[in-house]
Amino acid sequence: MGGLRPGQGGDPDALLADEMCHYSPIPDPAARWRGMSWLSPVLEEIGSDKAATVHKRRFFDNGAVPSMVVTFDKDVQPERFRAAMDARHKGAHNAYRTLYLGGGADVKTVCTNLQQVDLTGVQGHGETRIAAAAGVPPVIVGLSEGLAAATYRNYAQARRRFADGTIRPLWRMAAASLQNLVTPPTVGAALWYDDRDIPFLREDRRDVAEIQFRQASTIRQLVDAGFEAAAVTAAVAAEGFTLLRHTGLFSVQLQRPNTTTPSPTGVPTPPEEQS
Repeated sequence: MGGLRPGQGGDPDALLADEMCHYSPIPDPAARWRGMSWLSPVLEEIGSDKAATVHKRRFFDNGAVPSMVVTFDKDVQPERFRAAMDARHKGAHNAYRTLYLGGGADVKTVCTNLQQVDLTGVQGHGETRIAAAAGVPPVIVGLSEGLAAATYRNYAQARRRFADGTIRPLWRMAAASLQNLVTPPTVGAALWYDDRDIPFLREDRRDVAEIQFRQASTIRQLVDAGFEAAAVTAAVAAEGFTLLRHTGLFSVQLQRPNTTTPSPTGVPTPPEEQS
């Protein structure tokens, strides 16, 4: 597979497969050979969130009160009354001012208020769906629904979910894609990422150190029990004890006093040589 890029003079330049990298963590359902932005599935949610924001802005611009219908007596000129009412009551700075009516005018509310519309809940649901599409726990970015469903006591769990479920897989895919352009220095080497200097992931480094300490303890116990060191290392790394191979030698604690122990060559060692 190759590709094209804009060239000089308007003619495209052809690229071979080894001259480009293909990074598409989210494939496009309409064209599997290319990727798409993570925002594409939630464009409707983004549009709804913008509409809710505009709705709130219009609410305050138009008086910070519900929309109303004003009816007039047949002898009242509506245009003059509307201009006077807008000048005195329209806009957030005129909110809660006393409304005076005359000339047989009557005011009726025909719209719900913000509490009835529940814009906070509507926008909160949209924000949560957008965060889910991005693979970011809502509590990480401080979204209202994320903070309502969890506290910062759960932040460590959310951080690990974000790091292990979103960021590291994306880094791995990026490294694998860029390896087509960045040749590893030695045979068997692979392009990888280095996250040791990222403060956000320092807690994970402590967990890694604890896991390595326990693995080292397991390796030592198995080697002391007489298993081959190379096989022990491979078994612990693969979490498969079927890879273990025993040397035939046992720990001193398993031997009777003044008895011979098997040697690697299979020839018993005399007791006098053991001392």
